[in-house]
Amino acid sequence: MPKYADVIVPLSLNDFYTYSIPDDMQLDCVVGKRVLVQFGKKKFYTAIVRKIHDIKPEYETKDIFSVLDEKPILNEIHLKFWEWISEYYMAAIGEIYAAALPISLRIETQTQIFLAKSIIDDELNENETIIVNNLKNQKTLSISSITKLLNVKNPIKIINKLIEKGIIDVYEHFKSEFKPKYQKNIKLADTIKTEIDLQKAFEKVSRASKQTDILLAYCSLSGLRFDEIREIFVYKEVTKKELLQKATAESHIINALYKKNILVEYEKRVSRLEKIDDNAISFNKLSEDQKSAFDNIKNSFNQFDVTLLYGVTSSGKTEIYIHLIREYINKGKQVLYLLPEIALTSQIIVRLRVAFGSIVGIYHSKFNDAERAEIWNKINPNSDDINKYQIVLGVRSAMFLPFDNLGLIIIDEEHETTFKQFDPSPRYNARDGAIILAKYFNAKVLLGTATPSIDTFYNVLNKKFGLVELKVRHKNIELPEIIVADIRTARNENKMKSLFHPILLEYMNKALNSKEQIILFQNRRGFAPYIECKTCGWIPVCRNCDVSLTYHTDTNSLVCHYCGYKTVVVSKCEHCGSLELETKGFGTQKVEDEIKIFFPSAQIARLDLDVSKRKHGYEEVISAFSSGEVDILVGTQMVTKGLDFKNVSVVGILNADNLLNFPDFRSYERAFQLMTQVSGRAGRMHRQGSVIIQTYQPNHKVIKYILDNDFNSLFSNELTERQTYNYPPFCKLLKITLKHKKVNIVNDISEYFGAMLRKYFKDRVLGPQAPIISRIQNYHIKEILVKIEPEMSLQKAKRTIISIADLLKQKNNFSNVIISFNVDPV
Repeated sequence: MPKYADVIVPLSLNDFYTYSIPDDMQLDCVVGKRVLVQFGKKKFYTAIVRKIHDIKPEYETKDIFSVLDEKPILNEIHLKFWEWISEYYMAAIGEIYAAALPISLRIETQTQIFLAKSIIDDELNENETIIVNNLKNQKTLSISSITKLLNVKNPIKIINKLIEKGIIDVYEHFKSEFKPKYQKNIKLADTIKTEIDLQKAFEKVSRASKQTDILLAYCSLSGLRFDEIREIFVYKEVTKKELLQKATAESHIINALYKKNILVEYEKRVSRLEKIDDNAISFNKLSEDQKSAFDNIKNSFNQFDVTLLYGVTSSGKTEIYIHLIREYINKGKQVLYLLPEIALTSQIIVRLRVAFGSIVGIYHSKFNDAERAEIWNKINPNSDDINKYQIVLGVRSAMFLPFDNLGLIIIDEEHETTFKQFDPSPRYNARDGAIILAKYFNAKVLLGTATPSIDTFYNVLNKKFGLVELKVRHKNIELPEIIVADIRTARNENKMKSLFHPILLEYMNKALNSKEQIILFQNRRGFAPYIECKTCGWIPVCRNCDVSLTYHTDTNSLVCHYCGYKTVVVSKCEHCGSLELETKGFGTQKVEDEIKIFFPSAQIARLDLDVSKRKHGYEEVISAFSSGEVDILVGTQMVTKGLDFKNVSVVGILNADNLLNFPDFRSYERAFQLMTQVSGRAGRMHRQGSVIIQTYQPNHKVIKYILDNDFNSLFSNELTERQTYNYPPFCKLLKITLKHKKVNIVNDISEYFGAMLRKYFKDRVLGPQAPIISRIQNYHIKEILVKIEPEMSLQKAKRTIISIADLLKQKNNFSNVIISFNVDPV
């Protein structure tokens, strides 16, 4: 009987696609395996089998080209989870596949260009000549290599002209990204079986000193000895690289030993991942308060699947996590430990590996594709990797790994907005997604934070989540002293020293004299947010986006933080020609420069996105600060998140007002979280620390909540306001974003969309309106916000919105408008 497979392809497509299963593949083709399928006329993709059936579709099906796996790489739970993400976040199932599976595990065809003529007498322009000359030397070129060669964004028009002239042609070739890594090792030849054989080998090379050096180096590195009981040589593996380094010799010399049948070279498959020492496994004893919280969590898990651990900063939540992980590992379960940022993993992984050794893996986007594929295989129960990970520390994407026996998910810093994926689709929230994943496995979820999100605490209030509190810092160290520095009064009295209140400078001076460290928090990178003409008020703006350019001193350039556009710093006003230009506002670069004036002997480092873009940039700064090489750390919100520095006694928040005044219904919640978290970096080990908050609004209610460490009042006031104006957690939000390069088209479709939505959702539709940045990368943007109350069917509401979008896209002038959906935007 003919069999068919419904498959998922890694493209932005909503549907499954049906293929015929050839007779010789019917036993091998099962759900969860990868198969190679032809999609379109020429392209081949790695698809995932979702369903096997015998229902012939109405259209003519293509055969599956090949089955790529001996055993499934995904089970039914993973595929159901993909489908939940797809349905809830209004994303194509193919987008979930593309986000979940490492690129290295996908085989695709790649378009290759080759010369179709041997003699070319056509007239060619400069770019065409470059392509043709390179094809004469390299035979074939990919489209991506031509893009780099010509330094253009899109070379398709140039390629098409050459095809039309008959000069070049194209073909598709299979491209498989993942290749195992092999290491060249050296060992004794099989002919050397006894000590006498080894002595004869040395005699053979006695007149060649370099060959003798290599043989001696091999004996030393391998620890070569003869086991007289078993009558064999015993040795450790030696790599070719280390042998040549030890003997300070060239490759051709070792080749002579191959020819003399003394040494042989062989290849061994090795891991790209860091080798972990299992010898240092140890656990710290929990304090009485930590032990009480630990026991309460276990009790809470008897009643709730999800429990919130609400513990003040530096209360030792990580230590509780480690003891909880040990219990689940001892039951044979797997544990997923999610963090909001890659930056946090470097400190936490050290602590986990001290406790659990090599069964801990780490997974995030800083690994290359091949490394991510190896980590995937270390979790996949059907892979041939015998050294499996039982614990995975990772960020958002780690929840897509192929767990088969998940028992516990820990979501640390659960309040962080970076758990939410923004672009590209799927725009999922890993915190909420992980709770659903845990349900599929009957696993438990522990949310940890010192500053709970309003949504999470509301779920606690409604008995959906359990609650365990940890109200004291480890070793009973006091929470930091918080001092509010009034910038307005200081400026009026001419007491401000550049960007710094005299109180902050006084505390910094005391800390440095005591050999203690300081963190300065400014939530804006660059030197200055913008440059302004003093004469006419002209401001340099991005040519692609409606946003001012940020001045960066290290590159002496003006940069757009939205599209990456960069230009040289202007010396005169482009509007009136005036030479009087000045910087406005300040970012982390300016703070770094200014603080050097006041403390010239202090070692200062900066931690922001510009620094962390460099490979190992983040780790280098954190390592230098942790080891005491750096006295003052200037940073953006990267310095607020869960980092543990033992010698920080002073934290300065340089501008609290830009957090308090941000136009968003969650701004007070976010301001409280950020300032409380960064304050928590102070005084974590030896004594009470100090936090200085610089603000123009010293009597602001959020500042008072922070002074009193009063989350409950913040929660109560925020809940009242959100209920009054119908915002989460009292409704669901769904944001619709429309983009087009022509402003009139995006305006027209957004008005139509808004009007059609109001027929169904009435006054629960807000907009359309332009966001704060209304043009990015030359795309004009409009947004519509839809509120969906609990009594309304969320699924039905989504279907209605999608049907309206599909209907509008059928109009000719709207067909190229980009429409995206963001469920539960943050």
